[in-house]
Parts: sequence; structure tokens; C-alpha cells
Amino acid sequence: MKTFVIDASAILAAWLPEEPYQGQADALLDRYQEGRVQLCAPALLADEILNGLYIAVRGKGGRTSRLTAQEALEVWRLFQSLRIAREETSHLAGRILELAFAYHRPSTYDATYIALAEHLKTKLITADERLIKSVPEKWVLPLWEFR
Repeated sequence: MKTFVIDASAILAAWLPEEPYQGQADALLDRYQEGRVQLCAPALLADEILNGLYIAVRGKGGRTSRLTAQEALEVWRLFQSLRIAREETSHLAGRILELAFAYHRPSTYDATYIALAEHLKTKLITADERLIKSVPEKWVLPLWEFR
């Protein structure tokens, strides 16, 4: 069974309104729940999911709220029920910093996902178009290209 690293953007695409790749995200999570694909992520995934839900409720950059607080809590429960394996990545700290500097990332979070994918010799599935454009194709698989 193929293993992929997954980030918050790919997971939240399944549950947030107005996400352009919702169908692909749903299909990926269905395959995961059917045991046809294995997903894992750095331990920071839960924090990024929470932050994404918070922003969806609060709004950001002139966007209005996309979820109520109650809907965000329901999405959080759905996320928890997935039980995606979360990996400790502190042993990759040096590589995370190298990647963040090399690809001019605004934080080390994206680099953490990439470093884990590199360590596991797999790809990161993401819906983050800026991330996809900034790093080599060998490390990322756009959500919309997952088959």
C-alpha cells in the first residue's frame, strides 16, 4: 500500500465550503478510510487543522466566515476520527531549516511536511498552490492530481 504525507490544506479541502478541490479531497479521504492508501503527517498537523478551522470561522483577508464555531467543532471531530498517523519530526530539524531557507518559505511548517516526505521517500499531497510552485515536483503531489 502506498504511503503519502498529507498537509492540512488537503484535509481541510474536504470540509470547508468553497474549496476548489473538495471532490478530490473527499476521494482521497475515502481511499484512506477504505485502507487503499496510507496517510501520515508531522505532529504539527493537528495544530494546523485547528488554525485552519479558526480562520474559517473568523474570516481572513476580507473573507467572511465560512463556518460557524459549531461546524468547526464538528469538522474537528471528523478530523480526529480519521486517526492519521502523526510523526515526531524533531530529528529532522536541520533538514527542515535547510528546506525552509532553500525554498524561501514564510515559516518552517511547510518545510516540515517536505522533510518528512523526503525522509519517508514519498510525496506530500497538498492543495497549497504556492507551496507546489515553490518546491521541486519530486516532493509534492497536487491534491488535484492524486489518482
